[in-house]
Order: sequence, then C-alpha cells, then structure tokens
Amino acid sequence: MLIELKLYRITLVVACIVNLMMAASLLHNNYMYRDYCVYHRARWISALCLAVFAAGFALHGWFQWRTVWPLGATALSVSYFHVGGVLFSWSHTSLLNPNHLRQELVCRDVALLALGLCCYWLAATGIFRGFFPFIIFFLHIGLLTFVFYRTYYRVSRRLIAMQLGSVEGFIRWMLLSCHLIIGFGIGSIVFTAIFPVEVWPYTVLLCVGMAVFVYIFYSLVEYGAVIDSATNATEDVAEKGR
Repeated sequence: MLIELKLYRITLVVACIVNLMMAASLLHNNYMYRDYCVYHRARWISALCLAVFAAGFALHGWFQWRTVWPLGATALSVSYFHVGGVLFSWSHTSLLNPNHLRQELVCRDVALLALGLCCYWLAATGIFRGFFPFIIFFLHIGLLTFVFYRTYYRVSRRLIAMQLGSVEGFIRWMLLSCHLIIGFGIGSIVFTAIFPVEVWPYTVLLCVGMAVFVYIFYSLVEYGAVIDSATNATEDVAEKGR
C-alpha cells in the first residue's frame, strides 16, 4: 500500500507539471493568432482547462483525500471534470461553429456548473445522501457532448455539400479528441464510484489522462498550421447555416 501511495503521488506531480507546461505553451504562443479571434480564444480556454486539471491533481496530492475522505476526493474529481468539460465544449465546439459561444449559452453553462459544484460538496459533507447529486454532472456533460457531436456532423455534411471536402480532414481530430475526453472523463467518474478508497486505479487513470491531454494539446497546436483554410471553411459553413 505504501508503494502504491508513493507511485500515486509521483504520478500526480508529473501530471500536474505536464498540464501546466502545456497550458503555458498555449498561452506563450497565443499572441501569434490574435487576428484569429475564435482560435485565439480556444487556445486560452484550453490552457485554462489544462490548468484546472493541474490544480485538481495538486489538491489530490496535497490533501490525500482518496484514503482519508473518499467522498471529498470524489467531489473534487467531479468538480474539475465538470469545469474542464464545460471549457472543452466552449473551446472546441466554437472551432467548428464560430457563432456557438453566445452569451445565453455561457450563462446557462455557468448556472448549471455552479449548481453542480454546490451539490457535489454538499454530498461530500453528508448533507445530501447517495450518488444522486452527481447526476447533474452526467446530464450537463451529456448535453454538451450532444451539442458537440451534432455540430461536428452538421459541419462535416456542409463542407462536403460546399465541395470543401479537402479541408474536412483538419476537424477529424476534434472527433477523436471528443471521444477521448468523454471516455476519460466518464471512465474516471465510474472508477471513482467503483473504487472509492483504492489508490492503484487512479495511478492508471492519471497515466491515461496525460496521454489524452497531450493528444488534445498536439491537435490544437496542429490546428494552427492550417488556421487560414480552417477559419475560412468554418466561417463559410456558419454563414451557410444561418
């Protein structure tokens, strides 16, 4: 058990550092894309998402709630996954549809997020019983996922219809990114429910999570290499979809 804890703590530290380095890299080079408003915004939102996860990993390492306060550890995990899911949706869905991130959508997501965070921590303190408070997470993330997939497939069809199939490939990585982040997020929450106290599953999840975040970071950076054609294509599609 002692070896498992040490390995878990080391992995938390490594994951935290890797995420912070990727976030810093996105912010450092972001000035180059200041004329591309949607992509510029997506990079700093993604950097914030990575920083939120890094903070969550750091808190897990500092407090060690997994072994002394499992409900608190669960609430912490669901909290930063919920925040990260909202930020991922804002950044990546907007890359497909520049008109996506409207004021009413932001207000809706912030309200649901605030409600969820309150419920998670009330459940952790025992005021709410059972797993029911965490249903907010699944419902909200389910809605964000549905919107992303619907946007993706609509954009794909419109690109083909407008004979822009040659640029369709640059958004395919988004689909894989979404598959990975959803699978990792929901899988992690399920693991949390199945293994509330054990440590080794979280070491495995952290390693998988680092691979997922590195892929998303790499894909977002690669998007910048085709930013002109990508911006033109998505703007054309958004204009056609009005």
